[in-house]
Amino acid sequence: MASKLSPFVYWGQSNETVSLKVDLRNVENVEVTLTKESLDFSAQGLGVKGNNKYNFHLDFYLPVDPEKSRYRKTDLAVEFQIEKLVGETWPRLTEQRIKLPWLKIDFDKFPLDDSDEDVEVDKAKSFEEMQNKMAAELENQDISDKPTPSQTYLFLYNLFQFVGYTYIFITLMYNYVRYGESARQAAFEGVGTQMMTCQALATLEIFHSLLGLVKSNVLMALVQVLGRNFILFILILQEPRLQISSCCWYLFAVWALAEVIRYPFYMFQILDFKIRQLTWLRYNMWIILYPLGIIIEATIVFQSISYFGETNFFSIALPNSGNIAFHFPYFLIAYLALMCFGSTNNLKYMYLQRQKQLYISGAKNTHSSKNKYT
Repeated sequence: MASKLSPFVYWGQSNETVSLKVDLRNVENVEVTLTKESLDFSAQGLGVKGNNKYNFHLDFYLPVDPEKSRYRKTDLAVEFQIEKLVGETWPRLTEQRIKLPWLKIDFDKFPLDDSDEDVEVDKAKSFEEMQNKMAAELENQDISDKPTPSQTYLFLYNLFQFVGYTYIFITLMYNYVRYGESARQAAFEGVGTQMMTCQALATLEIFHSLLGLVKSNVLMALVQVLGRNFILFILILQEPRLQISSCCWYLFAVWALAEVIRYPFYMFQILDFKIRQLTWLRYNMWIILYPLGIIIEATIVFQSISYFGETNFFSIALPNSGNIAFHFPYFLIAYLALMCFGSTNNLKYMYLQRQKQLYISGAKNTHSSKNKYT
């Protein structure tokens, strides 16, 4: 299969626009898809690798306005003038801090229709501001491209969790195929230790958010991790009847499948490597798995009300030295009500994340016909 060829692309900017010059001559069959978040380009032309088909993809640092943006063909290049949605100088062109060997900086490239002296002064200021921001970016960037200690730690953490949940899921499926329905009653016996290890370790994700190692919402991490640990360590671990319930098998399978998708997604994010199929799975499979997991968790809590009512485990009866009474089944009833609130917020948060992450894929076809020649 032929390798993908990318032309040299030179970029510059003002506060309001981004300019691109695609270094191709004798251009034919130009295909451009410009959205608020990205640019896809494909054309036949004479470039650095001779007369071939060239293409590239760019995810912009900040959103742009496709409606007001233009491009044109010349004898020597394809030139873009792309309007920014917010007027400010960008420290780099791309969303992620990555090195694209075919992307070059053209510091002298600004819109051609600005001739006023005041405009020239503004361009000089923009040029200086851009230089300062790019210098700051380079100072903060590891020139050797070696991962930082925090990146190494997060990669190893996500790798460990991925391996752990993969083992759990494969074991559950294998035992079910081999032993049938009886395997569902042995889920906790078969993978309970591994599940408790992974879930206990997941408590670190709360501190990852608190310390700023990751950008995830602290409250969402707290609700998800503590909620799962409550179900696993307080209810299932303490009540043998829950351990042999079919609900335990279903719960472990749903949790494991969700994490088998989630942790590789985080691993590749750390490496600044994006796999579209994995991103699609991450932000679509939750639509099935998260509500299903919530229903199973609620079922386990509902079963626990009668079980812990019989055993009085965790309950405190009067009289006692502290003169305090606590009936654990009442707490579980209240917990069910809290689950409704917490789960709704969690699903809403995931929906907003899905809109943000998958907007580019959904918007490409919408805006592809709105680019015009100047």
